[in-house]
Amino acid sequence: MIRDHNASVEAADEPAHPEPHARTMELARRLLETPKSKPPFSMNRALRTSAIVAATVGMGMASLALGDPIAAPQIASRGDIDIRVGRNAKSGRIEIYGTIGSRASVRRDKGQVVIRLPGQAKPDLGDIRANPPVGIKSVELKSDARASELWLTVSDGFETRFGREDGAVFVQINPAAMDDAKPTDGKKDGKVVVNLQDIIKGDPKPAAEADKARVNPAPSAPVVALEVSAIDGGKDIAFPFAGPVATAVFRRGESVWVVFDSEVELRLPPTLKDGMIVQDAQWIRNDGFTALRLKAPTVGALSVANDGLVWRVRLGGKALDDRANELDVIRDDSTGVPSLNLNLAGASRVAWIRDPGVGDRMAVIPARGPVKKLSTTRTLLEATLSSTAQGAVIVHMAPDVKVTASSDLIEVSRPAGLTLSPTDPNARPSDATLVYKNALYPGMMNADWSAKPAEGFLARYNALQVAAADEGSLGSAAPTKARLAMARFLVGQGLYYEAQGALDLLVKTNARAQEDPQVRGLRVVARMLSGRYAQAVPDLSSSQLINDPASRLWAGYGEMHDGHHADAVKDFKAGLRALDQFPPEWRVRIGTTYAFSALQQKDLVTAEAMIGYALAQAQTPLEKLSAYLVSAQIIEAQGDKARAFKVYQAVARASDDEIAAPAAMHAAMLGYDLKKATSTQTLAALDTLRFRWRGDDTELQLIANMGQIYLSEGRYREALMVLKGGGQSFMSNPQSAQIQTSLNQAFRGLFLGGMADGLQPVEALGLFNDFKELTPIGADGDEMVRRIVRRLVDVDLLDQAAELLEYQVNNRLDGVAKSSVAADLAAIYLMDQNPQKALGALWNTRTTLLPKSVMAERRILEARALSELNEPDKALDVLGSDKSPEADEVRADIYWNKQDYALAATLLEKRLGDRWKSEQPLSPADEARVIRAAVAYSLQKDQPALTRLSTRFTKFSDTASSPDALRVALAPLDGGTLSAKDFAASAAATDTFSGWVSGMKKRFRQKDDAAAKAAKAPPAPAAKTA
Repeated sequence: MIRDHNASVEAADEPAHPEPHARTMELARRLLETPKSKPPFSMNRALRTSAIVAATVGMGMASLALGDPIAAPQIASRGDIDIRVGRNAKSGRIEIYGTIGSRASVRRDKGQVVIRLPGQAKPDLGDIRANPPVGIKSVELKSDARASELWLTVSDGFETRFGREDGAVFVQINPAAMDDAKPTDGKKDGKVVVNLQDIIKGDPKPAAEADKARVNPAPSAPVVALEVSAIDGGKDIAFPFAGPVATAVFRRGESVWVVFDSEVELRLPPTLKDGMIVQDAQWIRNDGFTALRLKAPTVGALSVANDGLVWRVRLGGKALDDRANELDVIRDDSTGVPSLNLNLAGASRVAWIRDPGVGDRMAVIPARGPVKKLSTTRTLLEATLSSTAQGAVIVHMAPDVKVTASSDLIEVSRPAGLTLSPTDPNARPSDATLVYKNALYPGMMNADWSAKPAEGFLARYNALQVAAADEGSLGSAAPTKARLAMARFLVGQGLYYEAQGALDLLVKTNARAQEDPQVRGLRVVARMLSGRYAQAVPDLSSSQLINDPASRLWAGYGEMHDGHHADAVKDFKAGLRALDQFPPEWRVRIGTTYAFSALQQKDLVTAEAMIGYALAQAQTPLEKLSAYLVSAQIIEAQGDKARAFKVYQAVARASDDEIAAPAAMHAAMLGYDLKKATSTQTLAALDTLRFRWRGDDTELQLIANMGQIYLSEGRYREALMVLKGGGQSFMSNPQSAQIQTSLNQAFRGLFLGGMADGLQPVEALGLFNDFKELTPIGADGDEMVRRIVRRLVDVDLLDQAAELLEYQVNNRLDGVAKSSVAADLAAIYLMDQNPQKALGALWNTRTTLLPKSVMAERRILEARALSELNEPDKALDVLGSDKSPEADEVRADIYWNKQDYALAATLLEKRLGDRWKSEQPLSPADEARVIRAAVAYSLQKDQPALTRLSTRFTKFSDTASSPDALRVALAPLDGGTLSAKDFAASAAATDTFSGWVSGMKKRFRQKDDAAAKAAKAPPAPAAKTA
C-alpha cells in the first residue's frame, strides 16, 4: 500500500542481486540460435575439427558450440529450496522455504502460476508432482542459465493468490468465488515485489474482496499517527503502537530509514515535511513490514528511544538519552568457513528492501526494545554492516551472501565463507606454500596463483617478503626462487606493478637472472596484465622466450591491442598448444582476441573456430558478452547483417559500458546500413555514445563513423570538427593515424576534389580558415589556396583573397613559389586599388634565379603599381626593354597619363593588332583601347590614323558596351554636329582599369585550369635504358 505516489522506494522480494550480464548474455545466446554445446573442448580438439569448421562457414556460428556448456542437473538441498505442500479436501497451499526458495518471485502467465527460483540449482519436485495439491493440474520445470521456473497449471474453478509469510513464499489455491470474480493483484505479472513508484505487488485479493473493501473503507491495518514536534536544531518523531513492535533505524546517504516488523498504516502530519530538516517522506507496507524513508540531508545526529509501546526518533538536536546497548559482532568458524553472527535480542526475521538512492538491496533486521545499536560500520569484502541507531542493516552484499535470522542470532555468511582477517595474526604459512615451482611454460599463468591464502594475505606476504630479503642479502650470485615466489604471489593477487618492481630489482641485482626464462616469462605476465604491452616486447623477443608457446600467446595478445593483427595471428598460431593450460578466463580472452585479429585479416574460418573455442569455456557472463560481441562482428562479416544487428542490440544492453558501448556503436551503424534508422538518428546515437564511453579504440571508431556520415550528408564542417577532435585526442593510439588520414583526405576532397564547390565562396573560405592547419605542404596546398582565391576574386572579395595569399607568403612558402604567389597577391592589391601594398608584396619577396615568366609578371605588376603612385618615369625604368604585349599595355597607360598621346595611340593600336579582322564583339579591354587610341589620334589631329582606325572598328559600334562613346571617338576631325562635351564624355568612358581587372580575373581562372590539368595528367613514362 502506498500513501505517497511520488515515492521511489522499492522493497525487494529476495536478497540476491540482479545479474544484468547474465540476462543480456542469455538474450545474445538465443539470438545466435545455437544449440546447447557439448562440454568445453580443448584447443587440440578445436584444431582437429578445423575441417568441419571450414565446411560450416556459411552456417554462421551454429556449429561451434556457442551455447552454454551442459552441466549435470544440480538438485538443491532442503536448506536451499524446501517445497512444502498443504492439502485438504477443498484447497491447497504451496510454501517455499530455504536460502534460495525464500528469494523466489511469483507471477501469473496466461492462467498459470510461475514460481521463479534464482540460480541454477533445481528443486526436488518428486512429492509435488506425485501428489499435487487440490486445484493444480500439473507442475512443469523450465530452466535456463539464470533461474529455474515452476509452471503450475491451475484447474478450472480455482483461483490463486500468493505472497510472503514468515520468511517463505506461498501460493494459496482456493475454490473460485461464486460470482466468478477473478483475482487482481495490481500488476500483470504478480511478482512478490514491493514498489513505491507504482503499486505494491503482494497478495492479490479477489474482486469480491475488493468490492467489499470499497463498501467498507475501514483500513486493513492498524493506524499509527505520527506525533511530530520541533526541538532546538532538530525534530522529534513519535510512533505510538498498540502493542510491542520491532524497529530498525539507520541513516544511509541523505535518507533516514525507520523500519517496523508490523504492517501498519502511517498517518504523516503536515509538519513532518518542513523542507528544511525533512525534505520528503515516503512509506510502504508489505510482507509484514512497514518502512518509512525520510529525506533529511542536513541532519547530523540520529538517536532513538523506546518507551514501551512508543518509539521515538530524533533527527538532529541533542541526542536522546537512550542508554542503548551495543550490538556484538562475533566471528563464527564452527561450520568450517568464516561467518559473522550478530547478537540482536528481539529480532525475528529479515526485511529485504531496495534503496532507490543507491539502487541496491538492503537486509534490514528490526529488533524490539530496549534500544540496541551498532555504532561503527564494519566493512568486509563481501558485505558491509552499516552503523545504526536501532537494529541492524547489511548493505553492499555480494550475490551469494546470506543473511538469516534465528531467534536472537543474525548470521551473515556465504558458501565459500566471508573474507575475514586470520584468527591468529601471527599465523605463518607452511614452508611448502612458499616454495617456487617452475611453470610448465615460462610465460604461463596458473589459476591457483589467485587463490586466497588460508593464513591471510598479510601473513603470506610477510613470509614471502622475509624470504626474498634473506635471499637478496646473499649477493649477485644468490638464487632467485624466493624472489620469484614473491613476484608470482603479487601477480596472483592483482598487484602487477609491485610484481614488476620486484622482478626489475631482481634483474638489476642479479645479472644472470636475465638468462632465466622463468624470470622473463613472469615479467611478461606482469606487464601484460597491467597493460604495458610495449614494455613486454624486449622479453618476448629474447632468446629465452622466443620458442615458448605461452609467451607467443602473450605476444599476440599485445599485438592485437596495438593494432598489428597480422603479427598477432602469427604469434597466436605459434602458441596454440599452450592455450589449454591457461586459466579459463584467459582462455576466453585470448581466444576472443585471436578471433578478432583473424577477422581483421579476413580469415573467417580461423575467427569462427577461435570464437567457438572461447565461448565453450567456463566463464563469467561478462566475459561471454565480450566473446558474443566479436561473434556478432564475424556474423556481420559473413553477410548475415540482420542477425548480427540483433546480437549487437542484445549485447548493447549490458551494464558494463566497456562492452555495451562498442556493441551499441555497431548496432547503430548496422541499423543505418540496413535502413532501420536515418542519418540523423544514427548520428544522435553515436554522439551520445561518444560522451558515454571515452578514451579508447571505441571512441576512435565512433569518431570515424560520425565523420563519414557527416561527409555523406554534405555537412562538411561537422565532419572536419569530429575528425579533428579524434586526431588530436589520441596521438599515442595507432588508430589515431587512421583518423588523421581520414581528416586529411576529407580536407583534400573538399578543396581539391571539388566537394566544396557547391558552397558559397564565403562559406568555403570560412571552412578553409577554420581548418587551414590541414593544408598540405607543397603543390597540393598551393593548388587549394589558388582555387579558393580564384573563387573569391570572381565575386570581388579581394580583401579575403589577399588575406589568404598573405598567410601563404608569410607562413608557408619559400623561394620561387613564394615569389610567384606574391605576384598574385600584388595583382589583387592592384585590383583593390592599393598600389602601395602591391609594391610591398613584390619588394619583400625579391629573390634571384626566378623563371623568366615569373620575373616578367612581377616586373609588369611593379611598373603598374608605380604608375598608379604617379611615378611614371620609375615605372618606365622598371619595364626597361620589355616589349611584351603586357608591358606595352602598361606603357600605353603611362603615356596616356603623361598626355603623350602620340606614343600612347601607337602602342594602343599595336596592342589591338588584327583584332578588327574578327567579327566577334569587342571585349571591354579592346573597346577601351580603340576609344583611347581614337581620342589620342584626334588630339594629335592625325586624320589618316583616325580614318584607318574608324574604317576598321566602326562596324563594332552597334555591339559595343558604350556605342555612343565609340562613335564619337571614331568620328572624323571635322566632327559635324559633335560638340566638345561629347568628345570629353567619350574620353572619360575609356576605363582601361576595368578591362585590366577583367583580364586579371581571366588570368586567375586560366592558372587554376592549367594547374588542374597538370594534376590530372598521367606521369611521364620512364626513360628507356639501353
